[in-house]
Amino acid sequence: MQNNTEFTHLKSFFDAFDWVPITEILGKTRFSRRGKKKIFAPANLFRAFVLKSYLLVDDNTILVKRLQENKNYLDFCNLNIIPSHDVLNNFEKNYVHKFVAVFEFLDDLLEKNHAFEDDDMSFDGTDIPVPFKLKQSPHRYHFGAKSDKKKFHGFWLMILASVKHQIARRFIVGYAREGQINLAKELLNQKQIDESRNNIFIIMDGIFDFREMHEIVISIQHKIPIIGYNQRRSGIPERINLPSLNWHFQINPVYKDNSFILEEFKKRISIERVNSYSKIYTPICLIQNKIKKSQTIKKTTVENIVVFSFMLEQFKLLARMNARQAQKQLSFYKE
Repeated sequence: MQNNTEFTHLKSFFDAFDWVPITEILGKTRFSRRGKKKIFAPANLFRAFVLKSYLLVDDNTILVKRLQENKNYLDFCNLNIIPSHDVLNNFEKNYVHKFVAVFEFLDDLLEKNHAFEDDDMSFDGTDIPVPFKLKQSPHRYHFGAKSDKKKFHGFWLMILASVKHQIARRFIVGYAREGQINLAKELLNQKQIDESRNNIFIIMDGIFDFREMHEIVISIQHKIPIIGYNQRRSGIPERINLPSLNWHFQINPVYKDNSFILEEFKKRISIERVNSYSKIYTPICLIQNKIKKSQTIKKTTVENIVVFSFMLEQFKLLARMNARQAQKQLSFYKE
């Protein structure tokens, strides 16, 4: 791994990165540490968890072994001493309420650095099944249904992603019983995610084709919803055949240009790729590994694995942008 070009670029970026804002976000834990000397800086332990995601490690004990085996990994985390399993567990437990705030800070940083210029967003959910034993009560997760009406037991991971870069910009984890629609409303109702005037669309599947969802995207996100037509709700086979006074056309005049909508909706494939990547590699493969070991998993554990996986992708994009900027400056001086 130490000869991997991506790893080297990421480490170089980490060494030059300003960690002060993240340190301020992490701040103090909710637990008192009086009389106990702090050996490990929170930002460095945070870097260890980014490394954990990079190595596709699902357990802190294994992460400690990796740090013992490879000094480059220790340097990556800016650590002189290898933290114990307990230290990593305590960090994860004590700072869990801050990780999403760091994720949102990195998203804002990318936006300020024009990473998302002329870039729309797409939204969808993917299921995270948890094995269900017949002798156990299903009350902890309950069952949910996918769009094809197949039931599963576990969690939903809802992702709002960049179309151009195919990285998550917001996400929410919920129990299967909460359903995609309720989780989508919760996520998109919070606050405007992208303030760029050049990014005007949010592309979504037909399961979200109802008036309230269109209004949330328009009024809260200040974007134009491009949502697949759900003919089962109206009984009319195609949206183009809806009467002119139908609410679709009243609140979203863009829908009058059917060919344009069909072309824009093709961009939805970007979120399918994000979901596919999550299923095959990370974070869902790590979640499934942990489930196989214990036959159960906490929602906070799922959220931690997901958020560090998504932050890793943010850091990778920032590192690539930084490398391109450095190359431009070098070319300028050579001239």
